[in-house]
Amino acid sequence: MTFSKAIAIATLTFGTSVSAFAQTVAPYQYGMNLDIAQVIAVDAPGNATGHASTATLTYRDSDGKVQKISYLRPATYANQN
Repeated sequence: MTFSKAIAIATLTFGTSVSAFAQTVAPYQYGMNLDIAQVIAVDAPGNATGHASTATLTYRDSDGKVQKISYLRPATYANQN
């Protein structure tokens, strides 16, 4: 095996493994039917401005596939008296 073939195989293998982990994050739309069997993570940035921010929910559906969805997360302290 030549060096250039080894590099090509390594590049293809790495590219395939990275694409397996890359997921698109679907934006939540009101009324979507969500199939959430297990919540894996909720990633929400700290909110110091008092406005809504975009959070990402990572979950496993009933088929065992990992899904991601983004949604607006309101600031809870903005509406307190």
